[in-house]
Amino acid sequence: MPASHLKVLDTENKRLGGVIERYIYYRFIERQELVASVIRKLDIDNYELLRLENLLALITDSTGLRRSIDKVYEIITYSLFETIVCSLEVEVSVKIPDKNIKLLEEFNDLAQVLLGVSAVNTTSITQAHIYRVGVTNAADRGLDIWANFGPAIQVKHLTLKPKLAEKIIDQVESDHIVIVCKDAEASVIQSVIQQISWGQRVRGIVKESDLIAWYEKCLRGKFAKLLGQNLLSQMKSDFANEFPHVVEAFNFCKERGYSEMQPPPFWEI
Repeated sequence: MPASHLKVLDTENKRLGGVIERYIYYRFIERQELVASVIRKLDIDNYELLRLENLLALITDSTGLRRSIDKVYEIITYSLFETIVCSLEVEVSVKIPDKNIKLLEEFNDLAQVLLGVSAVNTTSITQAHIYRVGVTNAADRGLDIWANFGPAIQVKHLTLKPKLAEKIIDQVESDHIVIVCKDAEASVIQSVIQQISWGQRVRGIVKESDLIAWYEKCLRGKFAKLLGQNLLSQMKSDFANEFPHVVEAFNFCKERGYSEMQPPPFWEI
């Protein structure tokens, strides 16, 4: 851009109180509109105002990148599971039976690293947690979420056909697989896993309606005071970790007062 053009924009920006700065930042946010719209929905202090069906509607109506859609759906699932597990204060124990003490002594150093036990202390107790595997390729069919007490969780908001479900289960090395999918797909998948051997590895299928019902209990149920704020905070934290550039841009625009500005029609997004 020639310096003369930049000078014109600078003059216009100052005259209109930062309208061109606003335009530039909002154009960036526009490219991440799905994530930005979810973050705006979470920009609340009162957890009772949060409704999962509204967030899921954004995903259903979105034309955004598939990878972003997958990650949003995954965070929604993960935040719920981790909040419940932590609130239940679940403990996971590992214990070596006394009859194997000699074998344990032989591999004492390995057992300390791998199992957290030793010949001196044959029992280890840790807090149960859910973990996200992290950023993966959009075409990946592997593991999304895992738990330190067994289950491997695959989250798919898109159409989950029986052949794809079978592929997922073949690729995930766990005997306790949980599949999260849309309601319309659950009956088909359930029918298939009852007929073939690999279906025995599926612990259960979680539907969107299940997620909505569980969110409703967390946010407005009898234990809402215990769970509601923790769930909202968990979601905010997960979105900030997964999409830091969008969160920072959104907060920056909010701090600058861009959201309250009324730009001339030419500079509207």
